[in-house]
Amino acid sequence: MNVISMPFLEKIDIKAEDLMNYETILDALDEGVCLFDHQGHIKFVNDQYCKLFRMSKERAVDLSLYKGFKDELSLKCLKFQKKFEGKINYHIGNQLFYSKSYPVFKQNAFLGVLTTYDVFKTDYKPIESVEKMLENPFKDEIIGDHPTFVKELVLAYKASKSNTTIMIRGESGTGKELVAKSIHKCSKRVGMPFVAVNCAAIPVNLMESELFGYVQGAFTGANKSKIGKFELANGGTLFLDEIGDLPLDLQAKLLRVIQEREIEKIGSNHTIPINVRIITATHCPLEKMVEEGTFRADLFYRLNVIPVSLPSLKERMSDIPMLIHTFMETFRLENELKTISITDEAMMCLKSYAWPGNIRELKNTIERLVVLSSNCEITIRDIPVHISETYQLSESQRALVETNSGELYTYESYDKEIIRLALKQYKSFNLAGKALGLTHKTVAAKARKYNLVD
Repeated sequence: MNVISMPFLEKIDIKAEDLMNYETILDALDEGVCLFDHQGHIKFVNDQYCKLFRMSKERAVDLSLYKGFKDELSLKCLKFQKKFEGKINYHIGNQLFYSKSYPVFKQNAFLGVLTTYDVFKTDYKPIESVEKMLENPFKDEIIGDHPTFVKELVLAYKASKSNTTIMIRGESGTGKELVAKSIHKCSKRVGMPFVAVNCAAIPVNLMESELFGYVQGAFTGANKSKIGKFELANGGTLFLDEIGDLPLDLQAKLLRVIQEREIEKIGSNHTIPINVRIITATHCPLEKMVEEGTFRADLFYRLNVIPVSLPSLKERMSDIPMLIHTFMETFRLENELKTISITDEAMMCLKSYAWPGNIRELKNTIERLVVLSSNCEITIRDIPVHISETYQLSESQRALVETNSGELYTYESYDKEIIRLALKQYKSFNLAGKALGLTHKTVAAKARKYNLVD
């Protein structure tokens, strides 16, 4: 029995071009090992791989993920540059295989995929934490499998089976309404109305009539009755986005609706029974607003029975390649393009950006890139300047500011030092900008930001 196992491969820093140096070690493994390059071509296999798939090493390296060797998990890893594992439907002698695919990087550049294969056993259980084993319950609607994100989606899915109020927290652009719609689709109210109201988009003087409706003659100009959002959503789900913008007087009325399950139209003395599931969303610090008296504490507690907190995109950066490819395909179809691809450098640039506008900003950016791309390929030159300028520093730039002890600075420290050194050497914004590949306006702005000019 071999004593070397896959944890060894997870601990070492594998360099694709040097992998053959590990051939003796890899041939000792019980698992089959296969290395694909960034185009899906097989570059290396070990002895156990050859035994499992009954082929020589010479034959294997003539194959690729697109020719002669179909492995969906390795393809997904190649596309999304994330780890995948599971059964693959590659039958040999009526055997199934369990595979694990790992993206291989060197200095942040994607080089390819390393996949291991073992004979699948019915009692096989991957050794993973509970958090990593969680799966996205809304995967047909929502893109992403970052553990922190999925943990919140699992909570939302469990809550969807009840009628309890849910409050979705998160920055603007994180997909709060999409999560609310997914909750509705998984609930017993599916098939009934889903009505969304943005409390920040409706003028305060119209908010009450929008929510509760009014009867004919209720006020000047009310020539006919109007049904409010609560009635429109009756039997289904009412999604109140930006609930923190709801005026205090309407907060009291909303609390009454939740408690009494009935509404009263403006100008009417009659109540109307309401059966509505309420989901709210906000990016506001409601706890602070409660302390300041701008949001009712009793309403907050009624709405916050099950809180779902969506992480920002910068907190789930590993989901970015998956999002990018999905949006690329969406806009490819909308614009009737035959193909659309993205270079590794462009992908790394997009992955390194902080995305303050979250998924909404990313989606809009990808739409622009798809529409304006040349030769159906997105390159670093196509990416907007405000994104490409924040791309991580090159190795030559890093070498300029490495300390004597070898300690590395934060990105902002690097950025400041690079600008300082460039200005010291070139004496002008224009020449420094040319040396760094930046505009003179950008260099000037950074110099002022870091107090490098008088």
